[in-house]
Amino acid sequence: MAGVNFLPWRRYRRQRSVRLWAGVFIASLLLTGGVGLLWRASVAVNIHGRVLWQQADAALLASLTAGEKTLLARQEAWRREQVRRQRRQDTQVWQPRLLSLAENLPQNAWLTQLRWQQNQLTLSGFASSVRALGVLEQQLRSIAGFQLQETGAMERDAQGRWQFHYQLNKENKDVPER
Repeated sequence: MAGVNFLPWRRYRRQRSVRLWAGVFIASLLLTGGVGLLWRASVAVNIHGRVLWQQADAALLASLTAGEKTLLARQEAWRREQVRRQRRQDTQVWQPRLLSLAENLPQNAWLTQLRWQQNQLTLSGFASSVRALGVLEQQLRSIAGFQLQETGAMERDAQGRWQFHYQLNKENKDVPER
């Protein structure tokens, strides 16, 4: 019987096993390192994205804040324009009534005070005769949108003129309430 020497075969098998396990170990280290690098890169991308998002939000907020001042100024100007238009419209509503009153006012009667307060128009003035007061009272009854109150007061002053006070209450909604 001849003897067989298994030493080279064992050494070869051991080297192959060591190479296999070293390859597995190195591959697992490389895989773990690669996964770690990918994770770190994704975290860095997320952080960078958040920073960009925050910068964009800050820029947008600054832009909106700057735009808000302009918008508020425009809104205030628009509101003032609306108030001005409303006043103009109110004046235009009053204009025909006051012109009608002025045109039909007797020649020997004149107004000294016109006051609008709480839906009531108060007229005060002087007339040189009682007849002029009668014409004035008829004219006041014919003003559209108002109802003449029967409480008009008349007095004679030291110069012989008749002093009058009339109150007209608002009747329609088209008369401004200022």
